[in-house]
Amino acid sequence: MKYAVIAGALSLFSITAVANETSLLSYDYVEAGYAKMDVDDIDELSFDGYVVKLSKQVSDNWYLTGLYASTSDDLFESESMDYRDLYRNGEYVGTSTLYRESGLDIEITRLELGLGYIQQLSAVTNLDYSIKLGRLKFESDNTYLSEERFNGVEFDSYSDGDSDSSSADILSANVQVRHLLTDQFEVNAGVGYERLHDEESDNNLVLKAGFNYAFTEKAIVGAAYRNVNEYSDLSVTLRYNF
Repeated sequence: MKYAVIAGALSLFSITAVANETSLLSYDYVEAGYAKMDVDDIDELSFDGYVVKLSKQVSDNWYLTGLYASTSDDLFESESMDYRDLYRNGEYVGTSTLYRESGLDIEITRLELGLGYIQQLSAVTNLDYSIKLGRLKFESDNTYLSEERFNGVEFDSYSDGDSDSSSADILSANVQVRHLLTDQFEVNAGVGYERLHDEESDNNLVLKAGFNYAFTEKAIVGAAYRNVNEYSDLSVTLRYNF
């Protein structure tokens, strides 16, 4: 899989839980929101979309996680130039115009399932360890159009296009520390390892930082930033504790 596929690894989430009396650190929630990914050295593409996350605590220390993210971007270029002189009955009648346009549409989806373990350090601080398996899918559509025009009339044209699709398996391991600064405000940071397995498999160091703010016992807004070697992603989500 090409570099663009690897770059598409989008938005790991590693939200953890602590004691039940602090609702902000609950493991039982669903959350959804905005996701954005940027790739180093590719200024033309910036992938935007959405992410949905789910967490369910299954025992005092164990929890299950799930994530689905979809991001996309497109490029469009066009140009128009003088092409050739036209003659009728040996007399010059004008110059035709060559119009060209090309388009590229890219979509990257990510699906993950994981298992995590909570180590409570204090009433307001804990460590979380997680292992996740998933699949990254990359799809692209290319279009091309060329038209020769004269006086606004098209009299010769050519169009073409193609699609491509590929995928990679994901394996990741993460550790994260979460800390409550106040009853409503949490900060978190983590480090991890991520491997995308295909013909061009990469091993990536993951660095993550974020925060969560509880408006009510059930409604929480959060943001997380991850840096994964040659790309980075940002998510802003609204969470509902259940």
